[in-house]
This record gives sequence, C-alpha cells and structure tokens, in this order.
Amino acid sequence: MKRRPPANADEDTLIMRRLRPDHPVAKRRTALRSPSTWLGLAMLAILLGGVAAWALIGLGPPSVQPIVTAAPAAQQPAPAQQQTPPPQQALLPQPPAPRIADARLSEIDGLRHAGTAVYRLVENPRILLIDFPTLAEQGRAMNRLAALIEKSGMPHDRVLSEPEMTLAVPNPDTYYLAHDYAATSLARFFSLAEAETQPLNAQERDLLALLVGAGVIQRGASGYVASVPEMAVVTLVQAETAGAPAGETVDAALRDTMLHHEVSHGEFFTNPAYRAHCERFWRERLSDAERALFRKFLANSGYDPADETLMINEMQAYLMHTPDPRAFSAALLHVTPAQLADLRRRFMNPQPPTPLLGGKTPSGG
Repeated sequence: MKRRPPANADEDTLIMRRLRPDHPVAKRRTALRSPSTWLGLAMLAILLGGVAAWALIGLGPPSVQPIVTAAPAAQQPAPAQQQTPPPQQALLPQPPAPRIADARLSEIDGLRHAGTAVYRLVENPRILLIDFPTLAEQGRAMNRLAALIEKSGMPHDRVLSEPEMTLAVPNPDTYYLAHDYAATSLARFFSLAEAETQPLNAQERDLLALLVGAGVIQRGASGYVASVPEMAVVTLVQAETAGAPAGETVDAALRDTMLHHEVSHGEFFTNPAYRAHCERFWRERLSDAERALFRKFLANSGYDPADETLMINEMQAYLMHTPDPRAFSAALLHVTPAQLADLRRRFMNPQPPTPLLGGKTPSGG
C-alpha cells in the first residue's frame, strides 16, 4: 500500500511535530479531552480516512474492465483462407426454367431442330433426353463427364482440365456418339469440378443450369446431389449434320439406334425392376465365357471393364437395343448369328419389366 504524499509543504511538519508530555500546554489539553471529545475525534478520523481513500481512488489508475476475447483465429479464417466460390456456382442463384417438351420415343426420332432440344420421355418421365445439333456441341458438353465416369484409361477421381482433354482425345467430336448418365454421376462431376475450382466451358455451364432447373440435381450441403427420385440424362445428335467431316456424321439409321440404345440406359438407371432383371441375366444366365466375350467387346470400345455395373448396363443396351450392325453384331461379339439369337431369347425369358421391350413398368418402379 502506498503512502499518500503531503497535501502541502507544511503538512508533514504538522504531523511530525509532537508536544512533549511535560509541557504545560500539553497537560492542559489532555485534561480537557473528555470521552465525548475522544468520540468526536474518532469520528473525524474515520471521516478523514474515507475522504483520503476517495482521493486515492480518484487519483489512481482507472479500474480494469473485463476483457472480452475474440474467437480464436482458427474459427474465423482470414479472408485469404476463404475459398472464392467458383464461377459455375455463381451462375446459378436461380437458374431459369428450361424448355422441356414431353415426347414419346417414336416421336423423338423424327424431330428436327436447329439448336439443342430437351425432351421428357412419356414412357418414363424420369428420363431426360438432350438432343444436340452437332457432335461437336455434344462433345463440349459431355466429354469430360465421360472421361470421369466411365472411360477406360482416364482418372475417375478428378475432373480433367480442358488442356488435358485436348492431349488425351485427339478427336473430341467422335469421343462418344451419344451419352447416358444417372443423376448421381452428374452431381459428382459438377461437385468435383467445383471443389477443384475447375473452370467449366460454356456448354458445361449450360448443362449445369439445365440439370438444376429441370430438377435432376440440386445444391447440397457441399456441392451437388441427385434429386429424389433419381433421374437419368441421355443425349444424342441430329442426323446428317451438315458440313461434318467424312466419318463423323450420324445418319438416320444410326440416330435411331443411338436413341433406343441410350434410352435403355435411362431405363436401367431409373427402373429398379428392369435393372434387377439385367443383373440376374448377367450373373445367372450367362456363362463365364459369355461374360468374357461381352467384357472384351466393351473394353475394345473404350469402356472400363473393371466397372461391373457398367458392364451389365452396356451388355443389355448392345444386346437388346442396338439394331444397327455397324454398332453391334454377332461378328463384333465373336459369336455366330445363332448364338446371338439364343442370347436374346434367354434375355426375354422371363419377360423384362420394361415398356421398351413390350413389358410394363411395375407400379412405383
């Protein structure tokens, strides 16, 4: 505790100068001090002590206020640590409602248009079909998806950059003649692209806006997720594209084959009963040698043979929904015509639960 300094130059003298007890004046004053006098002096001392304490508090440093500490820096990352939303995410605060026409399978084949058209299949409304005007336009929108999801020899854990695709695919227009994907695969592609801040090209941005606007995929807690019930997206191109190089055109017969082939994939993705039928046929009604034939044929076409579900899906599409011999035949599978006919007969017994092969889709399927 610090001693208070004297209020003026004489104060210390007054305090320290004491009268001797034998001094006459001192004796007289002592005699005059009654009990009431002592009580008054005591109260005066208390009062003076309070005033002194108040003065000390007033003259001393300000009282310390409680300190409220900020949240740790780890909980509030600096602006430089915060990820900037990638361009494709910013494009879709409220995507415009896409123009989608309901159409039957038999109607789509003959429809002609200049730009990209989108159809919802009447036979299965969970299948969305995108009809591109050219192979080049389709490739720009879908090729990186194909590389990620199913193409053999490509990484399946990240989205290739466009320069990497250019090096890996010399002719992007014929990388695929048509495409098919479940909504889960589409959501995965765009989620990875967003997480990796991989820029989307114009056609991929349009595709993302279409998928979100049509309710095929939606924003999740992080990235994109498939909507429920899950949908499928298939694509094809207009027949006889004007000005395309030789060997890169799609004629009417090939377009018809592509249409039925791709829609059968959409049925596999969205019709659980039909998918179960295909899986049983692959595992129980084909021999090891027959599965090996299909696996070799599909691997030669660029499909990843290690993906068993992909093998089953492509097997049913080629075997039952690809009538053009340029795309599939007994010779391409390395069997006789009689053996191919037997494979198809076995696939149809029992009746597959799909309208594409004369059956009916089970209720709720």
